[in-house]
Amino acid sequence: MRVVLLVFFPLAALLAGCQTTSYQGNENSPYYVVPTGSRLTLNQELTISPEATSVYIQNGQVMPNVQVLHYYPFCKFELYHRSDSARAVAPDTITITKSVSEEWEGPNADAGPIRYAAAGAMTDISPGGYVPIRTYSTRMDLRAEKNADIFRLTCSRWGYPNMDTYPTIFEIRRTLGPIFSLTIPGAGG
Repeated sequence: MRVVLLVFFPLAALLAGCQTTSYQGNENSPYYVVPTGSRLTLNQELTISPEATSVYIQNGQVMPNVQVLHYYPFCKFELYHRSDSARAVAPDTITITKSVSEEWEGPNADAGPIRYAAAGAMTDISPGGYVPIRTYSTRMDLRAEKNADIFRLTCSRWGYPNMDTYPTIFEIRRTLGPIFSLTIPGAGG
């Protein structure tokens, strides 16, 4: 019995450390995050406004944050540094170096609970009458050969606990529209 354990556990650890290099997930599932090593291709020039480091994208269009419908998937493309003048980000092929799913309560990291009025009365979903809004995000750290200032792409949606999920790979592609193309290793697309 002892010999079996001495052989089994190291073998199991070795096999657990092996992983395939091709994507095996369902692009419509919120549980499959964009794999590290995926490619994001910027297909057209993007303009970053003065004093800004980012642009918001929804339904294949760049728009100000105040116009984004946050309960639907949207993405925020970021640069590292601010500039006092507008900048153009040229088309480029970008590598996703890290990808994680994150969830927090409140529509953004600094927001606390939000109180909503429904038909003249406060909704009372949780104690104190607060609706627990959550942000479901997939954050992708980026590296570009042509433009070292390219930093991150975060795709999110606001939602309610146990009712909403992270944006799927399919939804991220649809959100980025013609501006970006996302290629998953081994997935053909």
